[in-house]
Amino acid sequence: LNDTNPRSLIVRLCDVLSSLRIHGVVFEDDARSDAVAQILDFLSAQTAVPIVAVNGGAAIVLTPKEKGSTFLQLGSSTEQQLQVIFEVLEEYDWTSFAVLTTFFPGYEAFVAYVEVLTDSSFIGWEHRGVLTLNLTDDPEGIRLRRQLRELSAQIRLLYCSREEAELIFSVAQQAGLAGPGYIWFVVGTTLGGSERLPEH
Repeated sequence: LNDTNPRSLIVRLCDVLSSLRIHGVVFEDDARSDAVAQILDFLSAQTAVPIVAVNGGAAIVLTPKEKGSTFLQLGSSTEQQLQVIFEVLEEYDWTSFAVLTTFFPGYEAFVAYVEVLTDSSFIGWEHRGVLTLNLTDDPEGIRLRRQLRELSAQIRLLYCSREEAELIFSVAQQAGLAGPGYIWFVVGTTLGGSERLPEH
């Protein structure tokens, strides 16, 4: 399917579903629109055909789902996201970076995979350490602000939840660490969705 506008997508998928004996659909697209996910969710609910979304707009996290839908969304893994980020870092010759995480599930695997990527590369990466942020007992963000300022790297790889990212960027903005001269890459499988845009 080369055309993912709503009408074409619905017509083509309905044609395929009505003409072939299909037990399920695996869908991948290059669009970044969450409208694709809404269309697939609707089609799954109406046709009772399971649809698995693996990339693009189809995989942007959609809530709530249609009643009766068997629509499963699979976004890119943390490893895939990191591979792309390291390609960007290499392309721009940004070899010095620091890693920041919260205690969000998977943070240890994130740190381990960063080490795998840097240790197995011929690039002279300058890994300036890992900072694990504890946001639960710092409601005012005072310690967080101090920790972010003490970090000397201008390139920062951050692994956390969407809610934690909003708090971290709010504090980074107040500390003057989110403007020109600082580059943040946020990694995680729960960062998608455009129903509520963050302030920072």
